[in-house]
Amino acid sequence: MYLLPLLLSAILSLKTFRHRWPKPYKLFAVLVIMSFLTEVLANLWIHKLHNIAGWNYSRNNLWIYNFFFLVRFALLSTIFYQILNDSRIRKIIYMGAIVLLLFGLTDYFVIQGPFQYNTFSVIACHVSLIVLCLCYFKQLLQAPGIIDLHKEPMVWMTLGTFLYQSASLPFLIMFGFLNLQHSPLALSLLFINDIFNFLICTCYLISFLCKPQHSQPL
Repeated sequence: MYLLPLLLSAILSLKTFRHRWPKPYKLFAVLVIMSFLTEVLANLWIHKLHNIAGWNYSRNNLWIYNFFFLVRFALLSTIFYQILNDSRIRKIIYMGAIVLLLFGLTDYFVIQGPFQYNTFSVIACHVSLIVLCLCYFKQLLQAPGIIDLHKEPMVWMTLGTFLYQSASLPFLIMFGFLNLQHSPLALSLLFINDIFNFLICTCYLISFLCKPQHSQPL
């Protein structure tokens, strides 16, 4: 359901390179393109690639998503590092991202492993990104100039990220328990997660229909 707006977003994101948008927008374009390629790879793995060249690997594609979550966090942390002006927050982002990425790699290879949903590192990254989104919104509210918020791509990008991280966080916290105790409810939560995936992809699509705004003095 969400693959169509994600595909359209990936196509439209190419304009950030063609029109030489600032670096944070280009990084967001890279993130959207990688998101689409990850979804394609994850689906191909289940249906074909797990049995490639006569080797019958597990159809479990969580190793793809778990690794992509770390790449996604690294890209988003870099974007927020560039768009947030407060030097203290930038230092926290720099140090915090390194710590969380190291923990995420440890979780991926040692603690929970690549074939089990890495809830520990994913939840930590979700919480961090929610805080960074709020910092960006606060910066917008305190900005001395005026911009058309509904026309600013970064506003839509951050809004989509914030909505998805906030909505999926309770799901991630409860998923492991529900998967063991109440599988039908866990499956219904997956459907709800797909709905929010559609929402975030739609926000990304809208963002690439806009163009970066320049702050106007009061």
